[in-house]
Amino acid sequence: MSFDDAVEQLREDAEDRNFTQAVDLVINLRDLDLDDPDNRFSTEITLPHSRSEETKVCVIGETITTAADNADRTIDPDELDEIMEDEATAKDLAEEYDFFIAEAPLMPKIGRELGSVFGPRDKMPEPMEPGEDPTERIEGLRNTISISLRESPSIKCKVGDEEMEDSEIEDNAEAVYNAVTNNLPRNDHNVKDALLKLTMSSPVEVDT
Repeated sequence: MSFDDAVEQLREDAEDRNFTQAVDLVINLRDLDLDDPDNRFSTEITLPHSRSEETKVCVIGETITTAADNADRTIDPDELDEIMEDEATAKDLAEEYDFFIAEAPLMPKIGRELGSVFGPRDKMPEPMEPGEDPTERIEGLRNTISISLRESPSIKCKVGDEEMEDSEIEDNAEAVYNAVTNNLPRNDHNVKDALLKLTMSSPVEVDT
């Protein structure tokens, strides 16, 4: 069953709910030694279509924040120093925002003081030169998702919701599937199965 057939099957089987269900892609893997660091990865994927889900972007700096009107939050150097002094606040920040952009000169300090908080969450900021306009990059990140393969041989992520067009869900699912398999040592030969499911539905297997 192709991705488009799987989405159609989900529509047919879906029960009415009092909320909009997400469409999740689950990729289960095989023949992969995750004790070997070379087989683990983290990657960012820019989806063809918005998942109708707010992605929150935080910009850190002195000059790049002046043009960051479309950011969800901006942090100047003084506020950054305050955050660095309170680990609980730093953890809350890392949990609340999906992506960070920071002025390049601040990156050594951020790595030194906040690396232990941002690093394990794959939230280290993307550097940007002072004076650059981050507007376009912020918009690009709104369609970006982070995928990580670490201890469990399975990857799950949201690729859409019920309100999206079938073709948009299919495009997003294929983009994620291709990005994941391109990072595997044996590509799709390391895939045990791929499934699409709604929040409260049984999964539908996709022939890959």
